Parts: sequence; C-alpha cells; structure tokens
Amino acid sequence: MKRAIFLDRDGTIIREMGYLNTPEFIRLKKGIIEGLILLQKNGFYLFIVTNQSGVKRGWVSRNRVIRINRTLIELLKQHKIFIKDIGVCFHHPKERCRCRKPEPFMIWRLLKKYPEVQIEESYVIGDKDSDIKLALNVGAKGIKVFSHTDFRKVATQILKDG
Repeated sequence: MKRAIFLDRDGTIIREMGYLNTPEFIRLKKGIIEGLILLQKNGFYLFIVTNQSGVKRGWVSRNRVIRINRTLIELLKQHKIFIKDIGVCFHHPKERCRCRKPEPFMIWRLLKKYPEVQIEESYVIGDKDSDIKLALNVGAKGIKVFSHTDFRKVATQILKDG
C-alpha cells in the first residue's frame, strides 16, 4: 500500500495570483521543491487536485489551464519531482458538480486509477477550507497552508507524525 499527498495548485504549490492565465507567471512557493522531494523520497505518491472555475467564468481557456498544468509538472520534473496524476474541476461553483472540491469525486477517480493508495494514511494539503473539507470527505488527513507557509516544515511534520 502507498501513501499519497493530494496537493492544491494555486496557493499551495504555486503562489496565488487570482486566475492564472499564462504559464510564464508560475511562481513556486517557498520550500515546495525541498518539501516535495522529501515526501517523494519517503514513498509518497504526489497528486494535484485543483478547482479551475476561471474556465466557466470566461477568464481563462480550458486549453490554457491544461498548458499551465503541464508547464508546472515539467518544472517540478526538472527538480526530480514526479506528479503521479492530476485532477481538475473546470466547473463554476454554482453548477454544483460532484468534482469540485470539497466534493470527493476528483480523489475517488484517482483512487480508482491507483488502488494501491491507502487514503487513511494520505493527506490533502491546500490553502482553503474546501481542501480541508475534501480531506474529511475522503477519509484523509487535511493540512491547511497559508501564503507564508514554508512547505519544508509541512513535509517534515508529516514525516514526524507518521
């Protein structure tokens, strides 16, 4: 069985910039490289789960979000960080879909694809209450990060706790 980290994108891996609409503005958050390397070296699968309602709001195209995600994954790969998979919800909050965080469908879909992941030993990490509610909804542990959070400390705490 494997443990996993389900990471929010904006405000967790990269700096929050509102509705990011170009990969050139990707800025990694403090300690994210070191923290993700540490978690990966200790056997965690790394996933991204992200709400991207800017698509339905007309502020960014679906293709642009996909391009931004690919650029981020490639940037992390340059540091030997390998994102196992990504879940994206493009819906507007008013659509009440089942994939928008905190609804569990994004993670359930990933768990179906990666049945070796033991969700009870896994974490959802994000900067919003919806990320923590998602953790509760799927039976994972939730960690809320803030704009000033050094991700190395988050990773170190996860390893210390378990």
